[in-house]
Amino acid sequence: MDFIEALRKLVADLGIRQGIPTAAFSADDDPGRPDKALIELALSAARSAAESDLSDLCRRLAGPPYWPEIWPGEHYKLLAGLVRVLQPKLAIEIGTATGLSALAIRKFLPATSRLATFDIIPWTEFPGHVLTPADFHDGRLQQIVADLSDLSVARTHGAVLNNADFLFIDAAKDGRVEPALLGNLAAVGLKEGAVLVFDDIRMMTMLPLWRSIALPKLDLTSFGHWSGTGLTFWRRSVPWFARRKAPA
Repeated sequence: MDFIEALRKLVADLGIRQGIPTAAFSADDDPGRPDKALIELALSAARSAAESDLSDLCRRLAGPPYWPEIWPGEHYKLLAGLVRVLQPKLAIEIGTATGLSALAIRKFLPATSRLATFDIIPWTEFPGHVLTPADFHDGRLQQIVADLSDLSVARTHGAVLNNADFLFIDAAKDGRVEPALLGNLAAVGLKEGAVLVFDDIRMMTMLPLWRSIALPKLDLTSFGHWSGTGLTFWRRSVPWFARRKAPA
């Protein structure tokens, strides 16, 4: 029995809805270590997440599981908590999908702030979407259909990316898109101190990327998504990517 088969058997035997292969890495030699400001942000966001009510979003779902109210275990309340603490003027989401994350972010944005959510698929064509035309009427939520893993496309949207205070990255997790995205964000340039949140950092296809990020970072999985939630600060003075070193 290979590893994947063994995992599937374990998931079935324990009655777990879903399981993924993952791994644990040492932290002392990680190229990106959390600083005091990042730890303080994480603590504040976790406290705020506990107090964030997303029950209204649950009513958009056909039935259980009601993902927005599952916390910890899902990331919706943590996203809400981060927005409540940070109060960003411009938030960006990369990966609209059904729109639940966008709604969780938008709910607690200041009245004068906005959210631009990027995807390669229009929200109207995504299976199981929960967005409606009314969600876009006040202009605080905008979907941009574009592939930011293409550098020329990212440069086209540079003015938006440059001004973002908060970015939630929930893209393909295929081992290609996220590294390209980060490289393109570095090339286009982000605001100093912008907060980035990565989804699914414990998936096997995301582990090498998360490990390689040299920016101040913190694994917040226990307060976010069961498959991994990572928090980082963008620092212009720090190369985002650190090449792997040979073992001593």
